[in-house]
Amino acid sequence: MKKTHIYLLFGLMVIAQIAASAQIVYKYEITISAGNVYKFKTAPIDPSDPFRGKYIVLNFEMDSFKTNDDDWTYNDTAYLYLSKDEHGFAYPETISKTKLVNNSSDYIEVQIGSYYNGKVHFELPFDTYYMEESKALDAELLYREYQRLGLQQEMYAVVHIENGTHVLTDVIANGVSIKDAVAK
Repeated sequence: MKKTHIYLLFGLMVIAQIAASAQIVYKYEITISAGNVYKFKTAPIDPSDPFRGKYIVLNFEMDSFKTNDDDWTYNDTAYLYLSKDEHGFAYPETISKTKLVNNSSDYIEVQIGSYYNGKVHFELPFDTYYMEESKALDAELLYREYQRLGLQQEMYAVVHIENGTHVLTDVIANGVSIKDAVAK
């Protein structure tokens, strides 16, 4: 094989990798700019991972849905269809094992945890919010202070959702981005 062909193939491979990466970035940027914004009430904690750095793990109040269907299997994927209340907070409209063709509501894929006492329990897919390493501990301390003051209900995650794609863009603490709240 001539060197020219090798350089040509290498160039095509580089272009393909850049195009694939750009397509992924474009998908998430479109979701942020055009997707519906939902608020999810949350309770963050601050673990540290040597490989992933500092981040906040988000536990959500929304973790189950009442249903009479008891045929749910642990770790299966389901589609959770969402609506918003008058304050923009998300609540589950319905959950399905398959995509619903005639439902125009926003949806996300969730992992099924269990079925117990007439409720299917699930895990939302956006439970990690990465922060600048120097601010993560302050965010945890802020959350603990909110708990002590009984203000933990004032914390929520901002998630953009469109066509099943979701992007967690911020965590709000008492009306202020947690990034800005810990910077003060």
